[in-house]
Amino acid sequence: MMFSKRLVISLLHTLAGLVASFTLLLSPWAAGADNTDMEPVNENIPALFGLGWLDQTQSFASDSANALANQLDRFFGVQRSDIEAAYSALRVTATESWNDIDDFDSGLRLRGKVHLPRINERISLIFSEEDGDGTTYYSQNNASIAQQESTRVNLEVNLADESAHRLFFRVGVRSGLKGRVSMRYRYEPVTQSNTINRFTQSLYFKDGDGFGSFSRYQLDHILNEESLLRWTNDIRFEESFTGSEYTSSFEFLQLRSSQTAMSWYARVNGVTSPGFVTSYDLGVRIRKNISRQWLFMELEPGYTWRKQAYNIAREGTPYIVLRLEMAIGTFN
Repeated sequence: MMFSKRLVISLLHTLAGLVASFTLLLSPWAAGADNTDMEPVNENIPALFGLGWLDQTQSFASDSANALANQLDRFFGVQRSDIEAAYSALRVTATESWNDIDDFDSGLRLRGKVHLPRINERISLIFSEEDGDGTTYYSQNNASIAQQESTRVNLEVNLADESAHRLFFRVGVRSGLKGRVSMRYRYEPVTQSNTINRFTQSLYFKDGDGFGSFSRYQLDHILNEESLLRWTNDIRFEESFTGSEYTSSFEFLQLRSSQTAMSWYARVNGVTSPGFVTSYDLGVRIRKNISRQWLFMELEPGYTWRKQAYNIAREGTPYIVLRLEMAIGTFN
C-alpha cells in the first residue's frame, strides 16, 4: 500500500540523524556493543540491552511472577520499568504513525535514567516525556491521535526503597523553561502467587498549570512462563481542567521467543466533565530485537473509535505505527 511505503521511507529518513547523534551521545556504552553481539553474557561485565539484558532481568525480581512481568515491561520499554530499575538506561525512539483522519505524523524522543553514584547513590537524572508521570502510559503512546512530545530533564531523589514501598521526589524543567516538582509513591506487595498488585500515586505541581494528581492501579496475572494478563486503571486530576481524565485497559502480553514479544490490548479513554468516552481502541504491538542487542523494531496496527468533543459525532479510523528504538544500558 502507498501509505505503508511512505511510512517506512519517512522513518528511515528520521533515523539517519538519530543513529549519528545517539552514537556520539552514548559512545562509552556503545563501544563494546559489537564485540558482545550474540555472544554469551559475561557476568563480570555490565550487560548491554538485548538478549543478555532480557535474561538478566530476572535477577531483579523477587519471585517468578515478577520476573516475567519485568521481562515483558523492559522488552517493551515501559517507562516505569526503566525508571525504577537498578541500572542506567537510555532509549531513543523514532516513531512514524498514520491514521485515516490525521494522516502521517512522526516523532523522536529520548527517555531513560542515569544514576549519579559519585554525587549520591540515591540521586538519578531522569529523561522523560513532557507530561511524565502526570500522564498515563497509553496517553503517551496513543497511536490513534497525533501528539507532539518533548523531553524534559529531572533530578530524582529516592527517599525510601523497601521491599513493597518506594517514594521518589523529582524536580525538573519542562519546555519553555517552566519548572515542575513531584512526589511519587509506589506500593507493590511481595507475593508468591501468580497475581501481582501494583499501586502508584503521584502529586505534582507544574509551573503555569498548577497542582495535579495521577493514580494508577495495575493487576498482573501470570498464565504460564511466557504470558500474562494485565488490567490497568489510571485517573488524573489537574487544576488546569475541570473533572478528571481516566483510562482502563486490558492486555495479553506474551514472549514468543527471546527476541520477539507481542501485546494484544483493548482500552477505553474518557473524561468526566463533560462525561463522555474519548476513544475505544483495539490493537496489537509486535516488538522484535533485530540485528544488534540494543536495537528494537515495533509494529502497532489497530482501530480506534474516537470522539474529540462532547457535541461531535464519534468517528472510527484504522491506525498503524512503526517504531525503531535504540536502547542501551548497564547493570550496576
